[in-house]
Amino acid sequence: MSDTFDPRGLCDLYLRRSTLQDDKTTLKAHERDLRERAKREGLTVRKVWKEELSAFKSGVVREEFDKAVAAVIAGEVRHLLVWKLDRLSRKGMGQVGQVLDEFDTEGARLVAHMDGLDSSIPQHRGLFAWLAEQARSESYNTSIRTRSTKREKKATGSWPGGQPPYGLRVRKGKVEHHPREYEFSRAIAEMLLAGIPATTIAEKLNERGWKTRRGNKWRSSSITQLAHSPAWAGLMPSYEQYKDRNGRERWRATGEPFLGEDGKTVSIGKGVITFGERARILANLRSRTSEAMAAGRRGKPSAQSLLSGFLKCGRCQGPMCKGGRSYRCYRRVNLGKTACQGMSVLVKDIDRVIEIAFVNKVKQLSWNGKVFRELASRWQAYEDPEAESQRLELTAARDEAKARLHSLENAYYIQGHFKGTEGEERYTQLRTGICDQIQEIQAGLDKIVSLSEFLSSRDPIELREAWKTGDLEKSRALLGIALTSVTLLPPKGTGPRSLFALFARCCFHWAGEKAQPLRIDGTRMANTVWPTEYVSWAEAS
Repeated sequence: MSDTFDPRGLCDLYLRRSTLQDDKTTLKAHERDLRERAKREGLTVRKVWKEELSAFKSGVVREEFDKAVAAVIAGEVRHLLVWKLDRLSRKGMGQVGQVLDEFDTEGARLVAHMDGLDSSIPQHRGLFAWLAEQARSESYNTSIRTRSTKREKKATGSWPGGQPPYGLRVRKGKVEHHPREYEFSRAIAEMLLAGIPATTIAEKLNERGWKTRRGNKWRSSSITQLAHSPAWAGLMPSYEQYKDRNGRERWRATGEPFLGEDGKTVSIGKGVITFGERARILANLRSRTSEAMAAGRRGKPSAQSLLSGFLKCGRCQGPMCKGGRSYRCYRRVNLGKTACQGMSVLVKDIDRVIEIAFVNKVKQLSWNGKVFRELASRWQAYEDPEAESQRLELTAARDEAKARLHSLENAYYIQGHFKGTEGEERYTQLRTGICDQIQEIQAGLDKIVSLSEFLSSRDPIELREAWKTGDLEKSRALLGIALTSVTLLPPKGTGPRSLFALFARCCFHWAGEKAQPLRIDGTRMANTVWPTEYVSWAEAS
């Protein structure tokens, strides 16, 4: 080409890095190869387009790919070079064929360097099609294998991948105490259990010269992130999928434990804290957040009221927070009459009503429901954390043994392994050993009080006594599992009011249910069991 500014003598390079397979060194090597190819052909590289996006997943917006193709179609260059065809696209001949058609119309060419393909050669069209479909098939199979592997790891309690929380490491698919970090992470846990705010903990760690895993200073956000990680308690974390602004599919932790098919949490090894300790730590964090809003300042050492964060004003549906002996409308107190007419209720009265409503609600929950299982598990973790920890470990071991049995039977019946007399004997021996292991583990589980028996065997009065034995943090944590919020409607008229009338003004939003209509309704007390000492006082007006 005589003129380097003539589009016929210019080429663009398109480079794409797979975030799962390639690193940036690989990308530089690809660019070097393509520049050498361009030099051999007497072409001048005008621009290099680079991306780190999936070329297979639907919905992904590939701006650099679109610009590279558009530049060729617009006649800015006549040659587009890619290292391999699968770097350009993994969506099959549907996308690649469209690019080839548009390039052919403009008299341009696509070169797949390592594949030895050049779209200006008519005989290569079929090879482009075959490689494009092969790349699409490979991506599809990889996606299926990845999802299957993740499901299997979740079911068997194997670490799903990535870095475990500070204080832990991964060995043979399970998390265990990190030999260098565990001592420090346990110290963090003890401070969280003592109700020390995350900001104060971070300050103490930095004063002592303790560093994070990456050698940075501690922040309050680092502490709270640890506290919310189920893996820190030896539990399988759950993730949710979302798309970023570029359309890329991403995964982020929800902060909640993963529940297996049986609705129970899945153990992934030995954590820094126990399940029961995690519940108390999270209750402490929630309490400080709610109380800080009421006081107009950041964190307090511990919770000061049962219903901060749960109770809402029936006039404006805003929060009600404790002030002295009463809960008051937050907007009325802080923003004045223009925000809300306001209302208040004595702490001792509304706390008693919520106590009665909660323990009666527990008796109405389905034994197989998610709320009941979580509530029972959390309650038992408080009363007997060692038994709960043992139950989690045995459950994980039993599920792992069942998974091995399933794999063994699949190999025998489906895949046709263990052929001949010797193979049959080997299969029988393995199956017997696994079945004996499952029975032994199940026997250990049977000795531990089941979660359903833990709550369902008690009547509301007994449940109330168990509720009263705990501290405020425990009560708030348990209440938060079953109750989303409660809206207190304003009273009708003035004068003394009974506890029954107060109950009728409460509109509950129980977890997993629709919020009750915002109206005074005495039928909400139907089938409610009231403690003897409350009845005469509750009826009084």
